[in-house]
Amino acid sequence: MKKIIFIALGSLLLMTSCEEDLDVTLPGSSNKVVIEGIIENGRYAQVTLTKNIPLFSSLSGTSLSDFYITDASVYVSDGITTDTLTLGIDSASALGITYTGHSIVGVPGGTYYLTVIANGGTYTAVTTIPSPIALDSTWWKPQPPEDSLGYAWARLSEPAGLGHNYRWFAKRPGDRRFIAPYGATFDDKFIDGKSFEFAYSRGEDPTNPPPQQNDPQAERESGYYRITDTIYVKFCTIDRESKDFYTTFESALGNNGNPFASPVTILTNIKGGGLGVWAGYGVTYDTIYAH
Repeated sequence: MKKIIFIALGSLLLMTSCEEDLDVTLPGSSNKVVIEGIIENGRYAQVTLTKNIPLFSSLSGTSLSDFYITDASVYVSDGITTDTLTLGIDSASALGITYTGHSIVGVPGGTYYLTVIANGGTYTAVTTIPSPIALDSTWWKPQPPEDSLGYAWARLSEPAGLGHNYRWFAKRPGDRRFIAPYGATFDDKFIDGKSFEFAYSRGEDPTNPPPQQNDPQAERESGYYRITDTIYVKFCTIDRESKDFYTTFESALGNNGNPFASPVTILTNIKGGGLGVWAGYGVTYDTIYAH
């Protein structure tokens, strides 16, 4: 089975010919507000709020719920109406709890303004929902030498004119939510006006319990769709600032643990000192019946 494997160099050359006492002061970090907000065509806005984890902090005695922000004021405006988002349970969201709108439904071409008041600060952002661009077709194909495991494939006729940005999600009927696999965000820099085929592996939900160790079947199927799977594809058109956030975020994830990697600045469209993204999605859906 062919797979792409990222290998982090696990050993360093230690220079022991000279010794020197070093007095190193480790940098501190305050808890910043992390915003993950989206608004899609045909849906209300959803915003998840957490606090970041300082690099050198101790996690002893803490749980994930300690980083939720549950007392914020969250507003979304389309320039005419202001929607006050309320906190509630949503099993399809990343952490199961999110702020959701009630009166503003996203429409293609709309511009939406986000305001978050939390942890003593005010954070703002603006995004648009681009016109959705649909895939021409989707299908499943086995990945040699496998004959029952493979990837989700699609064909896209990319409209002429630079400036289109895309993000791919998929899930199976038993999955809790749509997941974007690594490398799921791209632009039209090299594909402008062209028709082409591409494939994605099955993304892993980081919020799910880890698979059992020493499970050869799970290891074999990791990243693949089975020949019997039904695959729901969510293909999104996004604006440039949202694309820049997701690509720099994925680059930072890819460099994690590599001592020779250049540091990556994760770009954000959040103003006021917060982290994260406020993204508009122009969404289309497809279904693949693997066979």
